[in-house]
Amino acid sequence: MANLHINFRSDSLSRSVYPVAFLPDYNGWNDCQPPYKTLYFLPGYSGGGLETAQFTNFAMYAAMYGIAIILVDGENSFYVDDDLRGAKFSQYVGKEIVEATRAFLPLSHKREDTFIGGISMGGYGALINGLRYADTFSKIAMLSPALEMHARQRENPELCPIPLGELEGTIGKEETLIGTYKDPNFASKKAIEEGKLPEIFLGCGKQDELVIAASRRYSKMMDELGHPITFYEREGLHDHTFWKQALTPLCEFLTGKGGK
Repeated sequence: MANLHINFRSDSLSRSVYPVAFLPDYNGWNDCQPPYKTLYFLPGYSGGGLETAQFTNFAMYAAMYGIAIILVDGENSFYVDDDLRGAKFSQYVGKEIVEATRAFLPLSHKREDTFIGGISMGGYGALINGLRYADTFSKIAMLSPALEMHARQRENPELCPIPLGELEGTIGKEETLIGTYKDPNFASKKAIEEGKLPEIFLGCGKQDELVIAASRRYSKMMDELGHPITFYEREGLHDHTFWKQALTPLCEFLTGKGGK
């Protein structure tokens, strides 16, 4: 396994960025050879790439499943473009980071080998950007995605960790999202109509009061549209204990195989 700390200047964000990469080792323990299948993974609210990697042991999953994993810092952006600040996080994770890491590293350039995933805020970001850049990503894998945060903030603000002012300042008011790429339901239906829907994995803990209801609603909607997702629901909260447990079925979904 190789662990790389990368630095380059992002045109999308107008500053230096520091993604973390894990590459599988082809030393006989695993049968994987480059160019590697690649998962671009988006951390959650208040989290960063390095911190997420340490909590979840991505090094082991990269080696076991023969997949490169690239972690990026989201800076509480919800991975959407903010044109006023010149911080185009959607463009960064959906296009620029893919192009940059493919130039630096022995990664596959094939859509069928390129995936996007994330935790909580990063799960939301993975969904909307996986749909927005469906020509790049063939699979979307999200854990406890931060769906329906406006409704959660409205109904039970004490449970929602994201202040309303920050939420609206980042992704906009609830009514302005409808019919845009930031609206997961609209974006999913649009991808279906265009025949570009990636395969989708959604994992959520049964006791995750923040997002379990929204996760179930999204899964039900996709069932009703005739495009069921892989919905992994087990005992667990909105925490790294559940996310570490869910990484095994997530990696099996991405690679189609069990770890060695």
